[in-house]
Amino acid sequence: MKNKIIIIALIIPGIALIVLVGFYFVKQNKLLISSPENIIQPNQTLVGNQEKMNDGTGLNNQTQNKLVTDDFEVTLPAGWEKTAPAIGASAMAVNRNEKLDDPAAQKINFRSYLAVSYDTLQGKGMSEYLQTVKNGLSQVVSNVVFTNEQDIIINDRPAHALEAELTQQGVNFKILMVVITGQGEDVWVMSFNTIKSSWDGYQETLSDIVQSFNLKK
Repeated sequence: MKNKIIIIALIIPGIALIVLVGFYFVKQNKLLISSPENIIQPNQTLVGNQEKMNDGTGLNNQTQNKLVTDDFEVTLPAGWEKTAPAIGASAMAVNRNEKLDDPAAQKINFRSYLAVSYDTLQGKGMSEYLQTVKNGLSQVVSNVVFTNEQDIIINDRPAHALEAELTQQGVNFKILMVVITGQGEDVWVMSFNTIKSSWDGYQETLSDIVQSFNLKK
């Protein structure tokens, strides 16, 4: 599996690599990461930095869980925890408290996950970049189907959201990828992997996570 990932890294840039990172992670650590649902409607500290939020009464009674690097930060829902980033990822977080009723997902100890990675457009426009990623992923996962996609805005930055579905190890996965523009040709790729049957329940959670993404510069 390790050799396969090295090959993938050579032929698949950015988004596609991060989509596959979760499946590699499961193989190595018996923990798979999954991606939440249709947030395509709205517009190492790592994970686990806990920041107290003042509610106006002087009491810090709300704990905010964050995935933080030198370049960006993302607010995580309760129960999500940082994990060591896999190949190609800058940071990763897993929903460790997740209870799944899919036998195939239980068998591989899958958990929904978020991965964030850095990439560059390499002289391509966003449309061409995304097509390159989709072509690369299709070469490795023949059953991948790309569904909804659209342009959105994340904290005043242009971004593009893309959903995909695929089957691995008998599990039907659904993926959300969000490509956010940075400075120059920089792009930051957020990838969420989950099982298809859990997708609808992640709608609000995914929207909150994506909209919380903030580049520090």
